[in-house]
Amino acid sequence: MDNLTAEQVKNLLLQVADTVIAAKEKLCEADRNIGDGDHGIGMANGFEAARTALEAQEFDDVYAVFSTVGRTMIRVMGGASGIIFGLLFYAGAKNMPPQGVISTAEFSTIFAIALSEIKTKGQAQLGDKTLIDGLQPMVEAMQDSVAKGEDFRALIHTAALAAERGKEASKSYVARYGKAKTLGERAVGYPDAGCVSLTVICGAMDSWAQETLAD
Repeated sequence: MDNLTAEQVKNLLLQVADTVIAAKEKLCEADRNIGDGDHGIGMANGFEAARTALEAQEFDDVYAVFSTVGRTMIRVMGGASGIIFGLLFYAGAKNMPPQGVISTAEFSTIFAIALSEIKTKGQAQLGDKTLIDGLQPMVEAMQDSVAKGEDFRALIHTAALAAERGKEASKSYVARYGKAKTLGERAVGYPDAGCVSLTVICGAMDSWAQETLAD
């Protein structure tokens, strides 16, 4: 399938919300290793609110679906994680003209814009043990998939695999930002909690795509 409707994107992000909420303890555990352990609580709270906001309305604009999720997460979560993960969904959708369907290229562009804006706001680069370590490989893999003319199932699967590789790579990095920065070398061996959250998000999208989209 080469296009997704606004209703399909809504259902996709509802599955993401359910999956992240269910993974709350997993995400807290990832954060306890190199942070203060509350990352999963914030992510679950943000997606619970996003789920409520999505269920409260029908959508005929794909970008409004993404914007609703992102803006809700920024408002509810607060702090650095709220801004970062809110921008993941909001940055590439804001100020976009209404659109009933979205192509693989446009879907990929949403996350490419998010990557750029998150890097600009946080100043983190690849290798700094942040969300960027998963998000940048994910975006690059999506862009490669688009260039190859692959459909949504392949695009999202490719993105999930790349995010997982990025998460694994983050284990070897010394943190340069956030609470993990104070641990120095002691943070080596553990993945960045934001990267873990990204793999949960991408895994949920992949499951939805494989189950829902016809060949």
